[in-house]
Amino acid sequence: MVKTFQIEDTVDSPSKVAILRLFVTRKNLKATGRQIAKLVGYSAPSTHDSLKTLHERNILKLDIIGKQYIYALNEDDRIVQKIIRPMFAAESNIKNEIRDFLLKEFRRTKIKAKIASLILYGSVQAETAKRGSDIDIAVVVSKATDLAPVENALLSEIAPKFKTYFGVQIDAYIKTAVEFKKRLKKNQPPVSTLMKSYSVLYGKEPLEI
Repeated sequence: MVKTFQIEDTVDSPSKVAILRLFVTRKNLKATGRQIAKLVGYSAPSTHDSLKTLHERNILKLDIIGKQYIYALNEDDRIVQKIIRPMFAAESNIKNEIRDFLLKEFRRTKIKAKIASLILYGSVQAETAKRGSDIDIAVVVSKATDLAPVENALLSEIAPKFKTYFGVQIDAYIKTAVEFKKRLKKNQPPVSTLMKSYSVLYGKEPLEI
């Protein structure tokens, strides 16, 4: 029997997985190859090769507008409906729990309005976590004056409750938007590491900060 679909043909590289995750998590996203490469943190050649394959597999739609190639997720495709979306829905369950817990605590401690972006990265995001691995999050605050109250709430109140609930420590990288952008521009860790694999739990994408 000839198989019309094999999962390894679609998710056989980290760049394809990153592209699919981007389209699944960002509703109605339409973007050029260059924009997608920036958002997923892979090189333009690698991204374009993956986009081409995903389009050939009917997973992505392609519209040519002038000189621009615009990609979008093909929501009518059987594989998108039955495999791609459910796959990332299952993956996102723990992320949703982390997000919901933290946002609830941010509201309780009255720091939510001070936060520009909450980003999950590290081993949990990359699915390489071992038993007892910390949960790595980046918390980007809007202004320098927001830094101290956010740090205080996270470290003294939220982190202990997080440990009690999830059974693991939270490792929070807390920076102002200015400092985060500076490290992003200079490709400095841990921001450079974060850009290789991350999920925005709340607020802006790293490149939009």
